[in-house]
Formats: sequence, structure tokens, C-alpha cells
Amino acid sequence: MTPELRKEASELQLHKRGIRINVQLHVIEADEEVTLRSEKELHLRLIALWAVSHALETHTKEQVTAYLQQHRLFEHLSAQEVQFLSEDIPDMQWRRHAFAFLAWCAGLVPKIDLGTKPCEISQALACFPAEIHAQAAAPTFPANLKMRRKDAIMDWSDLLYRLHWAVRHAYLNHKPSPGNVDAELVREWHQAVNWMCRYDDEDNWDVVSTETTA
Repeated sequence: MTPELRKEASELQLHKRGIRINVQLHVIEADEEVTLRSEKELHLRLIALWAVSHALETHTKEQVTAYLQQHRLFEHLSAQEVQFLSEDIPDMQWRRHAFAFLAWCAGLVPKIDLGTKPCEISQALACFPAEIHAQAAAPTFPANLKMRRKDAIMDWSDLLYRLHWAVRHAYLNHKPSPGNVDAELVREWHQAVNWMCRYDDEDNWDVVSTETTA
């Protein structure tokens, strides 16, 4: 699909949901111009996001930190994630959305959508230990795992770019999030897909751009 056709398809989806469209937003890169993250990079990022989410749900920051250090995974956390695990700072609950999106990219989540129901991530969570203890094994990803096709990821890249603009426009005008979508989810998915597509060649997860300027 050409960038122009992808833009039209995204705008049609937004129109059907009654979401405002900014026709001035440019087209995104063509598929052949984008190199997706490697499977290893994706797995390591999923581990980092899982670790943060697990620490939030179980209130076991110290155990999660020790587990990551034991398996030599702590170094793959971002600076903000390290700070979260080591200091008393505001939580990062919204990171569960990014985990779900990247788990879909990795083929660990069968389906994602912008509905109000949470994504089914049990298959993804099966790659990680349910409880953290001294004998807990390192995360294991299926040998037959298949990453999503580039064109499918690029479709989301284009849609989220335009949807995030609509969400921000509504916020700036003191209106509810359009189309009944979760604004935090849109922001997290937009960051995740931009990281996945190496937007601006940025490798630092904490500062991956989610710009939506025309």
C-alpha cells in the first residue's frame, strides 16, 4: 500500500468512528523506507515493560530488580524504568498498554483494537514467570514466534499518528477523548509503534517522539 492510500484508509476509519480528521497531516514513510526493530530488540523491550507492570501489580520492586539483575536483564531497562524501580516516584501503570501493543507486534497477542475492553494478553504473559522468587526462570519466548508483517504495523503507525492528533486536539479544546477511545492507550500505542518503526532513528525508549504536528 502506498503512503497516500494508507492515509486515505486511516482517515476513512476515523471518519466511520466520528473522529475529527486533520487532512493537513502528512503521509508517513513508505514500507521500504522503514526498518523494523529486530526480534531480539522487541523481546528485550517486552521484558522491560513486563517488569514495570509486574512490579506495579505485585508491589515487589525489590524482587523484580533482583530478578532482572540475576538474569542480566536490568541493563535493558530505560532510565525512567530504572528510576521507577529504585525510587518512590509516580507509577507507570499506563505502560501496560505499550506492552500489549508490542506483544501484538511480536505475535504474542492475537488481536488488538481500540475498543473499551482490555487486550487479551495471557499468551504473552505465559512467557514470563507468574511469581518472582530466587528460582524463577528467565523469560522464554516461543521458538515458532512470528513477528507481524511490516505492512500491518505500518497501518497502525499511520492510524495512531492521525488518531493521536485528534485526541490532543480534543484535550486542548477541553473536550472528551473522541470516539470513546482511551487517550492514554493511544499515546502509549503511538510511542510503541514509533519505537517499533525506528521513528527519527531514536533508540532511547523514554524520548521516542509522538509528535502530531501538521
